[in-house]
Amino acid sequence: MNLYLLRHGIAEDRIPSKQGSDRQRSLTPDGVRKVKGIARGLKELEIDLDLILSSPFKRAHQTAELVASELGIKERLKLVESLTPDGNPKTLVDTVRAENKKSQNVLLVGHEPYLSRLISVLISGDSTILITLKKGGVCKLKAMSLHYS
Repeated sequence: MNLYLLRHGIAEDRIPSKQGSDRQRSLTPDGVRKVKGIARGLKELEIDLDLILSSPFKRAHQTAELVASELGIKERLKLVESLTPDGNPKTLVDTVRAENKKSQNVLLVGHEPYLSRLISVLISGDSTILITLKKGGVCKLKAMSLHYS
């Protein structure tokens, strides 16, 4: 299985006084433009995604929708709570493993530092390895089997 991890694009600033604002922050116009470029790049690389799993937070969802639209696979996009900043990585891995029977190329769209910790654990079993995905950053992992402990 090929697992692609994509951090959402550039989003609006957080407004601390506005409750729930983090879930509702949208991509900025620059963020949209850059994510569209990333999506075109994935298309040019001929990456055939079987499934896109995304955080339901607006900025991640928008990022996933832009990629799905560019690749013509909007019907393969699913929102999962396990990709939110406070999501459960074990639940996410269980979801991906369940989908593995049908999906060889999966894109996960989410947030930092969650994605970096997930990458660290998947490649080494240790969540403290220093990896940082910039906004719009993509990482590809090839997994023979997927486990999270």
